[in-house]
Amino acid sequence: MYVSILAPSSYAGRVAKITQAEKERAPSGLKEVLVLGDSRIAEGFSTTLANELGSPAGLKFVSLADPAASANTWYYMVREVDPTTRRYAAIVIPYGIGYEPNSADPLRISMTAPLLRYGDCFHFASGFQRWSGRFRAFIACILRGSAYQDDVVDLLSHPVARIRSIQQADKMHSGREYKGRNYDLVGTSYDAATGQVTFAPKLTEAQRLAFRKSLIQPSQSDTEYSLKLQRDWIPRIMNRYSHSPTAIVLTPLPRGPFLEFAGLSRGYESVLPSSVLERTRFSLPGHTFDFLEKPENYFDAFHLNAKGRQKFTETLVSEVLGRLRSADWKPQGDSGAGLAVNGPRATDDAN
Repeated sequence: MYVSILAPSSYAGRVAKITQAEKERAPSGLKEVLVLGDSRIAEGFSTTLANELGSPAGLKFVSLADPAASANTWYYMVREVDPTTRRYAAIVIPYGIGYEPNSADPLRISMTAPLLRYGDCFHFASGFQRWSGRFRAFIACILRGSAYQDDVVDLLSHPVARIRSIQQADKMHSGREYKGRNYDLVGTSYDAATGQVTFAPKLTEAQRLAFRKSLIQPSQSDTEYSLKLQRDWIPRIMNRYSHSPTAIVLTPLPRGPFLEFAGLSRGYESVLPSSVLERTRFSLPGHTFDFLEKPENYFDAFHLNAKGRQKFTETLVSEVLGRLRSADWKPQGDSGAGLAVNGPRATDDAN
């Protein structure tokens, strides 16, 4: 019951809100494509534009991307909204170089908590690197309210403000879609040797501050932990759909405007092993979005701006549509997602 009154602006509150809304959403009658991701997809992918481009082909795109969500959270989100594994024609799963600080374990546990069940205690806990994180994750599954301690304190301290924030969030849910940041980094430079940033004069102080906050130099351990999460949990999502008509589409993420920062120049082959990529017929080439990796398409060191958002969405929809067209589509029925499992293999060009 407490999930319904979580702070809407909290990570747990957002995850609970978007998964519940998607779970209750009525079928569109189209071939639905679910897009997962973290803040890079939340900033970089527009469902409104994707549906404008995909609807003539009978596709509807929906997104469960949320800031700070990592691959283990995606697994439980998908399980929540698609218990039969037959709801979607395709699920788009992004992968790429990033970082997951161990210090954020409590955050990842609390944001996933609304989706957890008692039986998840060992499965969920295995996704954490430190024993303290594993123990806390285990307890979050057994003592369901333990992950909400900070939220409860905030509720008791400001009960009226919480009620108002929930009411306002319900009203805003039906508002216009977020369109992305409308400024870029053209004229800004980053010196990897000294760590110095030279800002373009056009940037405001708030915009410069946003960029500085994104210049967090992750440790090697944090970067490797991010890769481990993707290598462990993306195959688990794929395994869940191994006997489903749903197509899994693996897509690389554009890395950023300054590839010399934080080891972003590493190749995509270092993220997921070839054995994982070869398991799906719908893996986009690693350099699909290299053309976006320019200051004109970003507002900070990791996130696409409005212009980049449009280009990324257009390219992703085009790539997904091309790959799905290479397979045999079944008529949309009550029990099928709309994509034949054993259709002909995609062409070499598509792969």
